[in-house]
Amino acid sequence: MSGYRNYPLDECAKRLCELHDDYGPTFTFYQKWTCEKCGERVTGNTPNKLFTSGHHEDCGHITDLRAAGCNYLIHYELTASKRVAEPTEH
Repeated sequence: MSGYRNYPLDECAKRLCELHDDYGPTFTFYQKWTCEKCGERVTGNTPNKLFTSGHHEDCGHITDLRAAGCNYLIHYELTASKRVAEPTEH
């Protein structure tokens, strides 16, 4: 078992909406998941979009992200008015 945590897709979507509201145009996210077949951690290459399935290009497996859960990686610009007290990965 990997040391990565996946969360329900709807929970990730809700949190990403909140973060987008806070950070606006400086905010970009990438969906992450653990491949069900090989166990490798995968980061999607489409910014600012969540998918219900994830294709792992290396092994070819398609993971059902509604069942397996996912996570995300975020990039945003920090300013003096926006201090982050949480990690960059959910």
